[in-house]
Amino acid sequence: MDSLLSAPPPPPRRRRLSRGSVLKGLGLLGVAVVSGLVWLVVMPKDTPTTTPTTTSTPAGEFTFTRSPQVPEALKDSQCASHAYGETKTFLTATPCQQLTRGLFTTTTPDGRTVYTSVSVVRMKTLDDANKLKELTTRDGTGNVNDLVKDGAVQVPGLRSLASGGFAAKQQDRDVIIIESDAVQHSPTEEEHNALMKRISADAFRLVNELV
Repeated sequence: MDSLLSAPPPPPRRRRLSRGSVLKGLGLLGVAVVSGLVWLVVMPKDTPTTTPTTTSTPAGEFTFTRSPQVPEALKDSQCASHAYGETKTFLTATPCQQLTRGLFTTTTPDGRTVYTSVSVVRMKTLDDANKLKELTTRDGTGNVNDLVKDGAVQVPGLRSLASGGFAAKQQDRDVIIIESDAVQHSPTEEEHNALMKRISADAFRLVNELV
């Protein structure tokens, strides 16, 4: 009788999980994993992976505005038809790859409106660009038509910009030709031409808005 009272109690029976309970637990675990992955995708980042780049025209002496008559750059592959003199002859025998032109306006310190034509002639080879640059910078050899001379822009009192200020520069296969003029001239032609050349030289930075 004493041995029966001192016998240890039987071990507790282990509870068996039903198949439904196991599947339910696995389902909840899967939802938690998916939720974590979604959060990693949509969560905001402290710093962007890429930095957007913007191009802008650098500041200069004069403030230029694109002419409303030419809201976008005019492009043509037939350069000879937009040139005159020896320059036309050269471009007929040595065709360009593309001619890109734009017209801008600015204001002189005394309030006169100046029209500036920017032409970019892209030649097929560097040697052709060298020859065109040398030709257009010589007196009496013609040039690429500015947009007023070409009739693309109407400016009462001006038939071309060739009598104002001229500037030219070569960048690889591109020959940049700029001409500026105003309807009202300065007191002397020497003073007027000097001012127009300053404006043309300052307009080289406008090429970024054309190409």
